[in-house]
Amino acid sequence: MVATKFGQNTLKLSAISALLISSLSITGCSDESEASDVAPLIKPALIEVVTTQSATELSFNGIVRAADSADLAFRVSGKLTNIFVKEGDEVSKGQLLASLDDRDAKNALVSAQLEFENVSREYERAQAVFKRSQAISKADLDTITTRYNLARTRVEDAKRHLEYTQIFAPFDGIVGRKLVDNYVQVQANAPVLTVHDINDLEVVIHIPHKVMLSGKEGTKAIAEISAIPGQSFPLKLRTVATVADPVSQAYPVVLGFEHLNGFHVLPGMAVKVLPVSTSGNTQNQQVTLPLTSIVPDNQGKQFVWVVGSDDKATKRYVAIGALNKDRIIVTEHLSLGEKVIIAGVSSVREGMEVRPYTDDRAGAQ
Repeated sequence: MVATKFGQNTLKLSAISALLISSLSITGCSDESEASDVAPLIKPALIEVVTTQSATELSFNGIVRAADSADLAFRVSGKLTNIFVKEGDEVSKGQLLASLDDRDAKNALVSAQLEFENVSREYERAQAVFKRSQAISKADLDTITTRYNLARTRVEDAKRHLEYTQIFAPFDGIVGRKLVDNYVQVQANAPVLTVHDINDLEVVIHIPHKVMLSGKEGTKAIAEISAIPGQSFPLKLRTVATVADPVSQAYPVVLGFEHLNGFHVLPGMAVKVLPVSTSGNTQNQQVTLPLTSIVPDNQGKQFVWVVGSDDKATKRYVAIGALNKDRIIVTEHLSLGEKVIIAGVSSVREGMEVRPYTDDRAGAQ
């Protein structure tokens, strides 16, 4: 009897175990079936097909300035009595431009000269006596010599002070600004006039921190001056700053005019600068992309995401050149017809499958 109950219990446990296993198997199959029904998420990606555009569309805005420019100031304080020039006047090196009331300076010079004359006579007598009879001691002669040297120094200082009441042109140029009027009190070293050397003019443009000039061939350019329509002027690269402006994060670039063809160009005029290739042709074709497509890495390089025929994103390092508004030249490592992601690049990963689409406005200038 006991054996029969034991056998029945064993059969019940086996049946329950079989039911549990069957239930788990069915549940697992159901979960796997549901999981297999969920399609992987594919990111939509705005892309642009790589094409070329004319390099003449690439430009920078700039300002004409004089290579040599000086803010002129008096080295002493005083009342301004004469400004002999006005804005726009041409001046020659050494020309008197402005002067202070110099009456006190002249009186100080006369006083210093009289004192020097008196001390000079006393010094000459003392030297003669000492050489002839040594009727005065060496110490007394040294005292008179010291007074003589001090008096001579005061005359030199008074002459310099009188000179400091005048401003002279440091070079041939043009008066750019007159900063004060006659008969006002001016402080030492406060600018009174600005003079520009218009015989050597240059253009300043600013390159954003992500952009470099197109290699070494970016040494020449063409300037179009808004005040002189229909004319262009050749430029040559002079300097590229290596420190960015702390506010704009842009690098100042200076280009000099090669010649002005007789046109009257002045500092402050607005200029559009067009890069020129080494062949001298501004019409050569360039590959450009929106700035939003360029991704910097932590080693100072830049890359883009290229979409392949399998709709998967691949990182591609590129070389970049000059900037034009919100687009940038790509000089190497892209081919015509390739598809580049131009939006949402920070969320793209290597090998990610995307659903590319285009925007009719993409690539518009």
